[in-house]
Amino acid sequence: MRIFIDESGSFAYTDDHNAWSTVGAVVILDEAMGAAESALQQFKVENGFAPTDELKLGKVGDEMSYFRLLNRLAQLNCTLYGLATNAHLNTPETALAHKTQSAQGLVRHIDKMVHQSMKESILSVSEQVLRLSDQLYIQFTCQIQLMHYVVSQAVTYYVQVSPESLGSFVWRVDQKEPSRKTEFEDVFENLSPGYLQTLSMDDPLPRIEGFDYSHMAKYDCAEPTYLKEQYGVDVDLSDVLDIGRLIRDDIQFVDSKSDFGVQLADLLTSGLRRCLKKEFNDNLRAAAFLGRLMVNRGRGQQPLLLLSLGEEEALDKPTEGLVRMMKRQQRPMIKR
Repeated sequence: MRIFIDESGSFAYTDDHNAWSTVGAVVILDEAMGAAESALQQFKVENGFAPTDELKLGKVGDEMSYFRLLNRLAQLNCTLYGLATNAHLNTPETALAHKTQSAQGLVRHIDKMVHQSMKESILSVSEQVLRLSDQLYIQFTCQIQLMHYVVSQAVTYYVQVSPESLGSFVWRVDQKEPSRKTEFEDVFENLSPGYLQTLSMDDPLPRIEGFDYSHMAKYDCAEPTYLKEQYGVDVDLSDVLDIGRLIRDDIQFVDSKSDFGVQLADLLTSGLRRCLKKEFNDNLRAAAFLGRLMVNRGRGQQPLLLLSLGEEEALDKPTEGLVRMMKRQQRPMIKR
């Protein structure tokens, strides 16, 4: 399967109570790639752009054409996974506390490590976390949470309709500056493997009896004796994925101008943010069409992840109504 990721918003703290930022991932099966690209090209033409142009949501003149695009993608069995955070809640104080706790967690077992080189490597990563700006740290945290969410949800959804699609995971992430490697890309490359594996160990992928997971056997974790020998930690990894390999095998930061999948991720992630900020002409309809691309993640839970580094705050009534509409329109996780 192919996963395309982009973000929308600044992630920086502000006094604005409606300061939503979003990260989103669009999953497209290999057999749907051609039709998905055609749907995007048709959308561009409907808005007066050439099929080869890159069209941002802010330039879309026909809101209904955007809804038609979402509907076409849903018909192709594409799925959308989104995470939103309100920057107003991520104050400098809460960001620092969260960052400090995260850095301390990385070195929790450092005194039990045998090899000095490993100690120095872990310590270096911990120090890099502490040096991150609040904005970069929040963006990184959101993207890591999203990627874990994609793996846990998309595997369960697609194993039922296309188990062979679990044999490879192709990740394409929007590259902000094609001419150079950005600080975020460097941070992601250095920090993501450890963070993602920790999430996978804390919240293993559910496997449902009777479904065919054989195509992803290469991503199963081997029993690593080093956790016991070097950390003094006993961990049962029988149901844990080697999520680091699952992502590292084929991940690239790419220029969106040359990648239609990342362009779709940009349009859908921007659509989530615009909907939460209530900037569509018909926000309820936008929530409905976005929701039809999302997958149920459990009883009582909405499909859009909401993340706050500090205290959570109840959604205002209009925003709550939009999230509830997404939930109402979401697809069932288990197909009958």
